[in-house]
Amino acid sequence: MNTAAPPLPTMERCIGFGRALGDALRGSGAAGRVLVVASGGLSHWLPTNDPRDPAMAEDRRHSVIHGREDAQAFAAAREPRVRAMGGDPHAHVNSAWDRWFLKQLGTGESEPIAALGDAGLEELAGSGGHEVRTWLIGQAAVRTPLVWTSYEPVPEWITGMGIGATFEVR
Repeated sequence: MNTAAPPLPTMERCIGFGRALGDALRGSGAAGRVLVVASGGLSHWLPTNDPRDPAMAEDRRHSVIHGREDAQAFAAAREPRVRAMGGDPHAHVNSAWDRWFLKQLGTGESEPIAALGDAGLEELAGSGGHEVRTWLIGQAAVRTPLVWTSYEPVPEWITGMGIGATFEVR
């Protein structure tokens, strides 16, 4: 699921995809159980990945649009920049929004989240907040409210971290 750069799927489309995925899994007739795992950051603010942003360096814009020619070299060059962003105990994390988001998934109602749209999501959860689309897909697939078992804002990692399940955790 693209959560990094436009064009992003709408949150409604993510919910629809999750429902279709869940229907396919339930209708497959396969014996046994299926575990649906959704992961991604909660609120966090990252440098833009929008190729329309005039401030984006041309080489970065090219890699966002056309892919990376040497993924290993890209990863090696990116690692120090990512590490430099981390470790700041004062990095912005919107823990109030993170908790609201997790509460919404706990009600089983994703429509208030989708109603934020991209601009509202980015304002409240940052550019990295688009990763919550994966949580929407997972919750829509299982069609069961999320019971979140833990949440912690971790500014040193530049995000809020949460864990939840739609089944009994022992």
